[in-house]
This record gives sequence, C-alpha cells and structure tokens, in this order.
Amino acid sequence: MDLKRRLLPIAIALAMVAVLFVSWTPNWESPTWLRSEKPYVAFHFDVEDDATQSVQNLAFDISNRLDVRHEWHRVEDSNAEWQVTLVFAEQQDAVQIDATARRQGKIVDNIVVRGDKAVANELADRVVALLSSRIEKAHKNAD
Repeated sequence: MDLKRRLLPIAIALAMVAVLFVSWTPNWESPTWLRSEKPYVAFHFDVEDDATQSVQNLAFDISNRLDVRHEWHRVEDSNAEWQVTLVFAEQQDAVQIDATARRQGKIVDNIVVRGDKAVANELADRVVALLSSRIEKAHKNAD
C-alpha cells in the first residue's frame, strides 16, 4: 500500500509528460516536419536616404505592424519561404508604397498604395491588410 502511494505521483507526472509530448509533435500527416503551417516571411524596406521624417516614420510603423501580426512567422531571408520588398517613394505631399511579394524568388503579387502624407496611418493599415490577405491566400492555394 505504501509503495502505491509513492508511485502514484510519479505515474501522474509521466502521464502529463506524455500528453505534452503528443500535443507538441508536428502534424503527422503533413509532408514537412513543421509544427506550424503559417508562412515564413522576410521583409525588406527600401527607404531613400533623403526621405523625410514622415516617410521614415511610416516605414517604421509598417514594420512594427508586421512584427505583431500572427498570420505568419517573421524570419531572416535565409529561412524565408516568402520575401516581401516594400519600396517607399515620395512626391511632394504624397507617398507611394510599392510592395512586391515573392515566393522562393518568383513574383507572386505586387501591391501599390498611394496617398497623402496626412493619412499615413490609413496607408499603413491598407498595406498591412493587403499583404496579410494576399500572402495568406497564396500560401493556402500553393499547398
């Protein structure tokens, strides 16, 4: 009886470890050994050296918004399945953001967003939303 009391907590702990192991294993039916099916994306920001502070702030804002997205994993270029290049062009009171999405070097989509500097927050929202929806859709269709 005393031996059963001593072994019961050990048996419970081993059962919990087994359950945790099974829950963290990858999808066994997947052809790749990845736990996550989210796309791995690398972002490159091309901002001119002589760009105004508002354009630099816009690029920084978009970078921060992309950091907190949960639709993908943001990784370095060597580990990325997707590469996204954002080019910022400035004309007087307007900003143009040209986002090119590539999957393993092949261009999949090109997004161009233009607007006044006064609505930079809306431009950032639009770019991030368009990138999110198009990369997710293309990633699901490619698998």
